[in-house]
Amino acid sequence: MKTLGKIFNALIFIFLYAPIAVMIVFSFNSSRSTYVFEHFSLKWYGEFLNSTITITAMKNTLLLAVISALIATVFGTVASIGIYNLKSKTAKGAIMGVTNIPMMNPDVVTGVSLMLLFVFIGRFLGFGSSLSVYTILIAHITFNLPYVILNVLPKLRQIGNTYTEAARDLGCTYTKAFMKVILPNIYSGILSGFLMAFTLSLDDFVISYFTNGTGFQTLPLLIYSKTKKSVKPDIYALSTVIFVAVLILLILVNSVRAKSEKEQKSKKSVRARNITLSIISATVCVAIVVYSAMPSGKYGDFGKKLESEYSTSLAGTTLNVFNWGEYISDGSDDTLNVIEAFEQTTGIEVNYDNYDSNETMYSKLKSGAVAYDIIIPSDYMIERLKNENMLKKLDFKQIPNYKYIDEQYKNLYFDEKNEYSVPYSVGKTGLIYNSKMVKGDVNSWSVMWDEKYKGQVLTFNNSRDAFSIAQFMLGQDVNSTKKSDWKAAAELLKKQNRVLQARVMDEIFTKMPGNNAAIAPYYAGDFLTMYESNKDLRFVYPKEGVNVFVDSVCVPSNSKNYEAAMMFINFLLEPEVALANAEYICYASPHTAVVNNDRYSLKDNEILYPKKKVKEQYYHNIDPEIRSYYEKLWEEVLLS
Repeated sequence: MKTLGKIFNALIFIFLYAPIAVMIVFSFNSSRSTYVFEHFSLKWYGEFLNSTITITAMKNTLLLAVISALIATVFGTVASIGIYNLKSKTAKGAIMGVTNIPMMNPDVVTGVSLMLLFVFIGRFLGFGSSLSVYTILIAHITFNLPYVILNVLPKLRQIGNTYTEAARDLGCTYTKAFMKVILPNIYSGILSGFLMAFTLSLDDFVISYFTNGTGFQTLPLLIYSKTKKSVKPDIYALSTVIFVAVLILLILVNSVRAKSEKEQKSKKSVRARNITLSIISATVCVAIVVYSAMPSGKYGDFGKKLESEYSTSLAGTTLNVFNWGEYISDGSDDTLNVIEAFEQTTGIEVNYDNYDSNETMYSKLKSGAVAYDIIIPSDYMIERLKNENMLKKLDFKQIPNYKYIDEQYKNLYFDEKNEYSVPYSVGKTGLIYNSKMVKGDVNSWSVMWDEKYKGQVLTFNNSRDAFSIAQFMLGQDVNSTKKSDWKAAAELLKKQNRVLQARVMDEIFTKMPGNNAAIAPYYAGDFLTMYESNKDLRFVYPKEGVNVFVDSVCVPSNSKNYEAAMMFINFLLEPEVALANAEYICYASPHTAVVNNDRYSLKDNEILYPKKKVKEQYYHNIDPEIRSYYEKLWEEVLLS
């Protein structure tokens, strides 16, 4: 039985830690592949250390975790003593019930409710932005408090009131009795509460997602935004460093706690307590050191490569940028770090946040909880924002580099007079298939309904893109205002369910390169990322038609730094900057100086710049009634 028990325990530990072990191994992989190990390298550790965005997120995460854990520990300890000394069992039970709510609530409920509370208070007090670094700090303290209380209360029950009463009888004040008697006996519980609060804050995503304001991005939020494309091994390297650091800290703390329990009644317990306090202090110091460490000065001479002159008159001001994840050159692989180059050229500090969909971006702006100066939405969303008076007109006198925008991307339906937007990148949807798993050439969306590939077909996990494929198959307008068209498309999607393996978005970056599926629709630029990992993949624009989209730079109507926004837009249009962005994001560029540049490695790419005419359609902003109707149909498709 003992042998079986050991085997069982070993299997549990393997199950728990095998994923972490694999992550650590691949953090030393020389290639980008996340499933083929080539040879040992420290390349990715250098990548994340040289990434300004990643380092900033790490600083924010550590600082937030330490401060929220310390405040929660102090408040939680005081609250524990108050709860323990309550005479009324009813009051004590009621308070403990309320205390446990944040732990029992799903994180998404806690996050949304806190966001609504902050927005309400912000509007009531007349604040321009309701969410900030303070709201995310308050949110972290809120969900950390119960864990501190649950660690400290048992220790108070364990020592009882005897020691405290004896100290008071001998003439100690309550404060002195607390410091000399209570604190030494409950410090291990305080330490456990601090560590739990620190760990929970360190890896929180959901609540942070709803309560963070502009310019304060934590590592979980950054990593989530990076899944717009495949996660690079630099994130593995970063995660490995965090895992090892936390593991060492826990080993030290557990060692100290074990000693203190054995020596609880001896003088050595004071020494153990001092060691514990030293560990907490060391944690704070490490966070401060990391927070102060920041790569700088790398782009001091970059101004010589720029066509426009950039004033430093706005130096010291802040520009809030809201962009898609992995949608700007960040300095990895020795590329240009656009944000850092702009900051060092102008002296303007850039707060850079990410979103994962147009709808997410719209919701944040609409709530009024945050104020951004730059956003980069897609065409149909620009139309919607413009119609709802949520955009400011641009001052093109301050954007001389607009001359580089190709004429074919001007006067488009969503901005017919070229007043509100500057094109940033161009993309199309298409069909990806594995040439080893799919026989023959593919040129039609109909292969996604083929029974031969049952269980090997993926499709979009968002209603607009999924519906458009069915609409192209049926020869419909993807912006149809006829409910009968949307109904017919929904019926076709229901028929597709029997051959589907899954509906995906970011998961495609592991499924297709890993040969876990044979067919999937996705965006042309992202196919190039997947192709790097699996040369068996192929891409085609189906004959029935595809969606084409233009993402453009805009300024929201609640922008606080309009002049800096104009400067940033012009900077993005600098030939060297636009080239770096085009190479990094792998989408087609609307910038003539990029497309005509011999250094542009993708200029002759048939996928981004097809020579044969592709049948394509833009998405338009759909009437709210029709949008509501097809969303209900989408729910039926998912449930069928």
